[in-house]
Amino acid sequence: MPYAYRKSERLRKNSDFVATMKGKRLSQDGLSLFYRKNGADGFRVGISVGKKLGNAVARNRLRRQLRDCIGRVLGDLTAGFDLVFVARKELSGRDFSGVLRVVTRILQRSDVLGPRSKGNAL
Repeated sequence: MPYAYRKSERLRKNSDFVATMKGKRLSQDGLSLFYRKNGADGFRVGISVGKKLGNAVARNRLRRQLRDCIGRVLGDLTAGFDLVFVARKELSGRDFSGVLRVVTRILQRSDVLGPRSKGNAL
């Protein structure tokens, strides 16, 4: 069964989304990541998938894939960031391994996983 985020691990209010989206931004292969420090010791994650990406079944599938990939990449890290993932049209046609690859790359490029090590690109 895929991992379900607890309420304390989710961004739920529009004001939280807006505040996070005013932080740093990275985009790659149809996925945008907005992130900022939240002062806590854990992550809070929000996922946005617009109606242009397909019907409800396709959007929910992509949302579930993103949630699973984020859980796999972040694992048990406790770094205190708010993260908002915004899916774009290019991401909707990919299979699970492609989505996992994009999520891994974008999180490695960000400051979320810690200091970047040189020569460690996927």
